[in-house]
Amino acid sequence: MNGIRIVLLGVGILILIINLFINSGNLFKIVSYCFQTNSISQYWTLFFKSSVSGRAVISSILGFILALLIFIAITPFVLIRKSINGKKTSAILEEGLLFQYQDLNLENEDLHYTSNINQVTGLQLDHIKATGKIRIDAIILISEIDKLCKTHNKAFTYSVMEKIILNDKKEALAPIILTLDGKKMPTYFIFNETHKSQFSKIRNTLYNNGYKNCIYFSTIRM
Repeated sequence: MNGIRIVLLGVGILILIINLFINSGNLFKIVSYCFQTNSISQYWTLFFKSSVSGRAVISSILGFILALLIFIAITPFVLIRKSINGKKTSAILEEGLLFQYQDLNLENEDLHYTSNINQVTGLQLDHIKATGKIRIDAIILISEIDKLCKTHNKAFTYSVMEKIILNDKKEALAPIILTLDGKKMPTYFIFNETHKSQFSKIRNTLYNNGYKNCIYFSTIRM
């Protein structure tokens, strides 16, 4: 009888070890996701999707206990990281180093962009309709600028979402950089007062970093 008990105990321990490895692998991925996103909101959703099964009740119970302990352990660290990164993001937005855009539905509002591109480049670009969707509007604008540059025999290239390294080692992310005859001009879309304020600040910053001209396309009064 003692021999059978030892065998059963050994089998039980082996099952526990196997379950520990299986659940640890899943939980490691979930924890990594939480730290990457600085959020624990999806922790339990991901756990129940990946680690809970009606066919493996014991494994699921053990996994839940382990998940609960890990959840308690990581929560303070994730929240601290979220707070720190939130402050950094706020500072970046405040300085205009990053613009946040959401898709807007402006197709039915008959809005057109106003721009300083005429003053900056001499290109007459008027009556560009705003859809509020950055990808679509960027494609339309780039296409129109390309046509005008070919007509006026100007060299034209562009890049999107390009990082600009500033003198103080900070990074500014420009939605578009238009390059006409070798001159690079960071270009921004402006849909609200926040964007307007950001543009004013980043334009001054970029001027001091060698970018003498910034272009805007705005749906509000500048």
